[in-house]
Amino acid sequence: MAKKVKAKIRLKRRSNSKKKEKHSIGPVEFIFNFLSLTALIGMGVYFGYRSLYYYSKQNMILEEEAMTLNGLIINNNPVVHGSDEGLHQDSDGYYFKGKVENNYVIFANRAFRVIRVNNDNTVRLVAEDIAASFMWGESSDYFTSNVYNWLNTTDLPHSGVYYQTIPDPKEFITKTKYTIDLMEEGKTTSGDQEFKDYVSTLSVRDYVLANGKSSYLNTGKLFYLLGYDEDESNLYVEEDGSIQDCDSLDGFGIRPVITLKKNMVVSTGDGSFQNPYVIMQGEHKNYVDTYVQMGTDMWRVYRDDSGILRMYKNGYITYPSGEEVFLNYSNTNSIFRLEDDENIAYYLNHNYLGSLPYAGVLLDTYFTTGEISDDTGYSFENTYVFQVVSKVGLLSIFDYNANVGLTNYFHMNTTSEVGSMQYNRYANGLLEEADVREYKHIVPVVSISKDSITSGSGSFTDPYVVG
Repeated sequence: MAKKVKAKIRLKRRSNSKKKEKHSIGPVEFIFNFLSLTALIGMGVYFGYRSLYYYSKQNMILEEEAMTLNGLIINNNPVVHGSDEGLHQDSDGYYFKGKVENNYVIFANRAFRVIRVNNDNTVRLVAEDIAASFMWGESSDYFTSNVYNWLNTTDLPHSGVYYQTIPDPKEFITKTKYTIDLMEEGKTTSGDQEFKDYVSTLSVRDYVLANGKSSYLNTGKLFYLLGYDEDESNLYVEEDGSIQDCDSLDGFGIRPVITLKKNMVVSTGDGSFQNPYVIMQGEHKNYVDTYVQMGTDMWRVYRDDSGILRMYKNGYITYPSGEEVFLNYSNTNSIFRLEDDENIAYYLNHNYLGSLPYAGVLLDTYFTTGEISDDTGYSFENTYVFQVVSKVGLLSIFDYNANVGLTNYFHMNTTSEVGSMQYNRYANGLLEEADVREYKHIVPVVSISKDSITSGSGSFTDPYVVG
């Protein structure tokens, strides 16, 4: 038995003592393994690079958006709810509600307030204050109104007064979507149809959504709203911020609404009144709403016709002593008559013009003097029926005029060829008739060539200087 056991042990040892055979890699297998390893490394590098690329790109996009108006508004304002004041969110995007103080924007040399950021990152703005005061029109219909044709360039001659004050508008603004809403017993119902235009005016819906009289949109001024009551009467905002119905021939302020394209770059600002967001415009600028100093007088440009700058005095006519000049329009009628020495036209183009040391740079200007009345109709087109050429004139009621500090002053347009009533505008936005024999502030209008400007940047603190 012992011998047999030993034999088995020897067999086992012999089996364990066998040498392992070496596996040699052939050239085909080597090439396959090398290519596989290279592919794995390449895929790792590629996908790692792509991940890093998209991560960096996403960060760059976020950084870029953080410098845009839509990005700054969303990033700087936590969303609030209910009756809280601040930035709210709804199905259309974000909107401001209440008496917020951080939604100021400067664009095209003028101040706006942000109404909302839309879902597509476009931003809806409303003019901070009134841009003109005039009658809605012959009827309450919006699309035949003075308001619609004054805001937008339409088929009518001389339309688009406000649109044309914006430098290269299509570079910056897109069409604003709006509905014409119904207000009945204090409740607002949105119109069935949605419209789109480059410029609209403040809608009932936006005013109510912002919290109306308890919001940043209540400026204590009288201005029209886009919408009707149950009787299809027009609506306007009273000085106390309440919404009231009115006649379409009442003269109230107009607050334009525009929509900036998405990702408009902000050069500076935090949205406050003291430090508003400023939209970067590059070379896309004009002279509207810039300031020009001539002698000791400051003027404000309200129209830029290819370098011919039409301006109103940023204040009222004064004597050399500094005391203000108050004048009546005429003792007899409301027509701007240069040859009548008892007419304001004569005073402006003789007495006043002769007192200006810079009279030599002033250009002859066509001023529209057409009648706006029951006899001729209340369409803005009627102002262009008659014109007069002079060095000094007055504002038309349909001129763009953002200086709401000016008040109680006469205009060029008569209410009747035979009557003694003229148009008079107040700082609260009200336009009404006044007797020509009353004494008013006088806001003169003149024109110059931009080539006569020698220095300055056009701001109020650094105005353009002539001469």
